[in-house]
Amino acid sequence: MLPAIEYLDFAWRFYGSVRFDLATSGMAGVDPEFFGAPQPVHDLSARARYVDALSRRYDVPPSQIVTALGASGALFVAAATLLDDKSRWLVESPSYEPLWRSADVLGAAVDRFERRYEDGFRIDPDAVLRSLRPETRVVAITNPHNPTAVWLDDDELRRIAEPLAARDVFLLVDEVYSELGNPRKTARTVGENVIACSSATKCWGVNWARAGWIFLPEVLVAPALRVERYVAGLTPPASFAYGHAAVSSADRLLERAREIQSGKRARVDRFVESMSADFEWVPPPPSALFGWLRHKRGADIYATLERGILEDGVLVAPGRFFGDPSAFRLGWTASRELIEAGLPVLERVLRGRA
Repeated sequence: MLPAIEYLDFAWRFYGSVRFDLATSGMAGVDPEFFGAPQPVHDLSARARYVDALSRRYDVPPSQIVTALGASGALFVAAATLLDDKSRWLVESPSYEPLWRSADVLGAAVDRFERRYEDGFRIDPDAVLRSLRPETRVVAITNPHNPTAVWLDDDELRRIAEPLAARDVFLLVDEVYSELGNPRKTARTVGENVIACSSATKCWGVNWARAGWIFLPEVLVAPALRVERYVAGLTPPASFAYGHAAVSSADRLLERAREIQSGKRARVDRFVESMSADFEWVPPPPSALFGWLRHKRGADIYATLERGILEDGVLVAPGRFFGDPSAFRLGWTASRELIEAGLPVLERVLRGRA
């Protein structure tokens, strides 16, 4: 029996069912009509168009692209392509649970290295190298970091990837949130041992298409496609058709996202300032859709957050699911009206019970 992915189970239980959703981390969904005429639902050639559009946007050869069902599906395909039960998977902490759960369920041992508040949640390449074991096959990170939204530039990624390449270790980067801050770029171009996963969901708001992808070395494409067959059989061609439409319309979708997000961050900054006696964060970049608040004295606030959900209808993503029960991820992709109404409720919950 497969173990639960606790964070996704939590999300299924509460997301979309509370009055004040301050947890959702992706852009509000765009209507299919945004793309004009309906996309074909049975055109098998849509996959080739989708791959070609990805290749042109990110300057990655089509021979290095594998499609997947969303970014979570891409992470599983990547893990199943790279690992066996003798492998080890090194993952950042705090971390997005599906980033390591796929490796765990495939029988690989999971190790962790810390991204520390004191270091601004940046990655120390030496800390990564010290955490490697002889069996380590993959180092897995998110960029921007989920849950803090801290961004690593290409030089920082390169300083991680190059010493890993010398040890025959892959760097897997979940970059599903990168387009808002770094459009048309991918970590895949940083090094031959870098694998990048993403989707049309978080930045573009095309969550219903489940259009994901993996950029990886050409030698791994055939085994990854084999995994994709096991996972999806024949992926619905409509996913590829709308994936192609999303990639082709990405700049318009990003402009839509910026308009929707305009002004929200200033309100969130005021909330963080009002809570500064008890909570702190590393301010995320202006393009971020979420941030990570931690209790200054390290109090476990999960019960407080759960009561806030059940009794006050205000939802954030508890840090327990990311490896730190003293923190939570706050998202601001909801409407301005909901954020304006929900933040005072969250403040009362935290002040009364934190």
